Amino acid sequence: MKTLIVIPAYNEELTIGSVVALAKKYGDVLVVDDGSYDRTSEIAQKAGAVVIRHKVNMGKGAALKSGFEYALSQDYDIVITIDADGQHNPDEIPLLVDPIIKGEADLVIGSRYLNGSKEKIPLYRRFGLWVLNKSTKVVSGLEVDSQSGFRAMNRKALESINLKSEDYSVETDMVVKAKENGIRIKEVPISVRYDVPIKHKKNPLSHGFSVLASIVSLIGYKRPLLLFGLLSMVSFIVAGVLAYLALEPYYNGGHVYLTQAIGAGIFTIIGIQLFVAGLMLNVLVKMVRE
Repeated sequence: MKTLIVIPAYNEELTIGSVVALAKKYGDVLVVDDGSYDRTSEIAQKAGAVVIRHKVNMGKGAALKSGFEYALSQDYDIVITIDADGQHNPDEIPLLVDPIIKGEADLVIGSRYLNGSKEKIPLYRRFGLWVLNKSTKVVSGLEVDSQSGFRAMNRKALESINLKSEDYSVETDMVVKAKENGIRIKEVPISVRYDVPIKHKKNPLSHGFSVLASIVSLIGYKRPLLLFGLLSMVSFIVAGVLAYLALEPYYNGGHVYLTQAIGAGIFTIIGIQLFVAGLMLNVLVKMVRE
């Protein structure tokens, strides 16, 4: 089967050559250089990859879009995505392709949670991934390694997944779109390493919150009643705490604290408005789907 390995890359001159060289054993290699200002494109070409170059950095999602469009235009049967930083082992590509060849899956995700590799993940990353995985489950209903960039898909999945995300939330977007379109998803165990030359291109905290914010907005779009219901509940809890603080002195023979009482009223109104908004948006979503 005609196979393409898509590698989105941004300033990866230290590792891109070896990743391309190892991946070439399993198919054609396309590197999407997402606006790098180092020698990523040059080294990738010398290593034997076809290179598409974005003039400016547009985000991982945009890089994958370019790669998928190329794969469709060139009639590839299977597409593998793998990170350029050396975290993944290209020699594990056959593990991801095998379920597709056997007809068991359309999209295969390389999971760090199936063979104990998660123990190698730094603790702060493990917590962040847990939050992102659970958030993805809320909107997709699937418990998978939602942020793994090591994946394989057949042409059916490639044609069905119309990505909207341009940043690192693209992995979650892919899972959600696959679920909506009836794409069969399977996980296989992979190894992962974190002793790579460039560990972080972005601050891990801000990066994690950025991805989480994108997932939360997706939850709001797909399941508005759930999101607004949770926000409404938080508002009512705050209102309850403020009401207690306002009235507790009164029952002890003192006076009502006016500031806390006003705050309780404001948060009660906000909670009601959020809940009503969730109900209205939920009805609109159902009308659009029908």
